[in-house]
Amino acid sequence: FISFGHPLFEALIEWINRNYFTKLQKGAVFEDPSGRYDGVLWFFEGEVKDGKGSIAGKRLMAIYDNGKELNGVNPAILWDFVPQDSNEPTKLDITKEKAQEYSIDAVSAYKQEIFKERKRQGEIKRKYGIKSLEYLIGELDVDLAELYEREARGEKVDIAIRNKEERKRQYEETLKTLQKEIEQEISLTISMPKFLGAILVQPTTSKEMISNEEIEMIGMVIAMGYEKTQGREPEDVSKENLGFDIRSKGDLPAQAGGETRYIEVKARKDEGQIALTLNEWFKAKRFKNQYWLYVVANAVKNPILYIINNPTENLKVQEKVEVVRFVVPLEEWKNKGVKV
Repeated sequence: FISFGHPLFEALIEWINRNYFTKLQKGAVFEDPSGRYDGVLWFFEGEVKDGKGSIAGKRLMAIYDNGKELNGVNPAILWDFVPQDSNEPTKLDITKEKAQEYSIDAVSAYKQEIFKERKRQGEIKRKYGIKSLEYLIGELDVDLAELYEREARGEKVDIAIRNKEERKRQYEETLKTLQKEIEQEISLTISMPKFLGAILVQPTTSKEMISNEEIEMIGMVIAMGYEKTQGREPEDVSKENLGFDIRSKGDLPAQAGGETRYIEVKARKDEGQIALTLNEWFKAKRFKNQYWLYVVANAVKNPILYIINNPTENLKVQEKVEVVRFVVPLEEWKNKGVKV
């Protein structure tokens, strides 16, 4: 299995960057089958370094600009768009200057995330590392004081003294190094975000996959309400494009048998086929039995909730490559879903 960090994979990425980076910066055109996006997605790479000059973190940032406002989105949203074969140059009224400014703020916020975690780790090092070394140095001081007294009385303890003094010196050096390291690790700086490229996203002209936000909101309310009745604590993450809409946690921790559900919510005004995006499908395959599909039928007048566990294993779908969607027929989700 080849993944990030594997020499072959990293070499491939480097080769692609070297040969196609300029083309990447020229941009591309995509279509959004859901009809939600109509604007430009800017991609930047943000980097944070610590006081040692080491990279504390890197983050790929996607910034959506609809010409009126800018919002950070999950870069994985690219999976949900359809590339368009267009060689015609496209003139944009949107420039990247505002996106560049937004990216700086985003990297600054990322730096604060890293700082918070580094500070927590530093407190642990101070609590256990520094205090332990200070205790050991104190113990050696007591031992040395006793040895110096014995030496003054004429006893031959010079070897023991040298050993203790050497050990104390080593501990003191380690203490200084650790103190300096802790300070360096929380001394963070950001560099100017690197512009990687941009894509123009156009809404689809087909109505087949267009989503209705009002209907979807009804579905979210019903799904969240159901989770609460089951004693779980649902969190709405639908705006983060994680491949699921709700992260729902049980009262107990995982090691004690508690459950975390990753829930994708689909709502219909009446009844009909539903579609999963590529990102949702990938997450369903990854989380398996922790992934749930909640379908709310007749959402406006008489909502009925159907729940399906592990949809990639339990549902037969039709893959529609042209709209990067996995379509679940009405009979499939209705017959295999549990009505609650």
